[in-house]
Amino acid sequence: METMAAAVMTGVGDIDIQHLPIPELGPREVLVKIGAASICSWEQRTFVGKQKPGFPFLGGHENAGEVVAIADDVTTVSVGDRVTLGPTRCGTCRACVRGADKGCEEHFKYFSLKGGELGPGGFLEYKVHREDGCFPVGDAPFELACLAEPLSCAVHAVRLMGVTSADTAVVFGAGPMGLLNAMVLQHHGVDVALVDMDQERLDYARVSGIRRTILSPGDAEAAILGEFPGGVDAVVTAIGSKTVNEQGLRVLQPRGTLCLFASAHPVEMLEVDPNWVHNTEVRIIGAVSADIQDHARATEMIANAELDLRPIMEKTFPLTDAKSAFEYLSSKPRYRVALIP
Repeated sequence: METMAAAVMTGVGDIDIQHLPIPELGPREVLVKIGAASICSWEQRTFVGKQKPGFPFLGGHENAGEVVAIADDVTTVSVGDRVTLGPTRCGTCRACVRGADKGCEEHFKYFSLKGGELGPGGFLEYKVHREDGCFPVGDAPFELACLAEPLSCAVHAVRLMGVTSADTAVVFGAGPMGLLNAMVLQHHGVDVALVDMDQERLDYARVSGIRRTILSPGDAEAAILGEFPGGVDAVVTAIGSKTVNEQGLRVLQPRGTLCLFASAHPVEMLEVDPNWVHNTEVRIIGAVSADIQDHARATEMIANAELDLRPIMEKTFPLTDAKSAFEYLSSKPRYRVALIP
C-alpha cells in the first residue's frame, strides 16, 4: 500500500513526520494532492497545550490542492481541477433544506482523516474528500487558496449580521481573523474600523488596505464613540475576551448586532441586562465555521482576486518542517503560515 507523509502532533510541543496509508476512494470521493495547508489558531492552541483534544492529533482543515483521482460515480469534479476543501452536506435534513447546512451531521465529516480519529487530517500529502466539498479556485496560488476556509468564516459572520453598505462597524482584534472580517466588511461597503492595542498590527492593517483603524491601549469605548458618535450598527469581537465583549455591547446602536466571533480560553461569562436588550432591540449572535454557500463565495473571491490576501499569508514552511512552523507561530502574535507538502 502506498503511503504519504503526515505531520502528526504526538504531544504538547511535539510533531512527528509519519507515513500513513493513502486512503482508498469511496462513493462520490476524490483524492486531492494537497498544495498548501494553513495553520489555524485552534491547532496552535493544541500545540501549546491550551486545548487538549487528545493525541496523536493530525490537524489541518484549511486546505487547497489538485484533484488527482476520482471515484467512478463522481460527476462534478475532474482530475486536474484545482480546488479548496470545505464542508459537505447530506442535502435532505432540516438544516440542509433551510440553507443552514452547518447544522447537518455531515458538515464536518471530511475534516477527519478517512479511516482514523486523528483530527481534521489536512497536514499531509494527500487527502480524500467528497465531491460536494470541493470548490474550484481557478489559477489562484495554493498558499492563498487554502485561506478559503478562514475567509469563509468571515463571509459567514458578515452574512449572519445582515449588514448593508449604509452601516457602520468595528472589529476588535487585528489578528488574522479580525483582519479578514474587516476586509470582508469593507468589501461590502460597510464603514468599518479595526480596533487593537498594538500599533504595529494596525499599521500592518492599513498597509493591507483597511482604511480605518483605532488604537486603544485600554478601554476602547471612548475611542470608538469618538469615531462613531452614537455607536455602530455592528461589532465583531475577534478576541475571546469578556472585557472586549462588554465594550462591544456598549458601542452598539439600537438594533445593532454584536457578533461573538472568537472562542475564549478560559471562558468568562458575559452578563447582559435583558431589559436593555429588550429596549434597544440589539442582537447578540455567534459565528463559527461556515455554511457551504459561504465557503463557495470565499473560494470565488479568491479565484477572482476580489481581496488581496497576501498580507494574511505571512510565511510558508515545508510539511516536513511542521514543528518549526508551529514554533514560529507560537513565538509572538502572527498571521497565517502554510505547510507545503
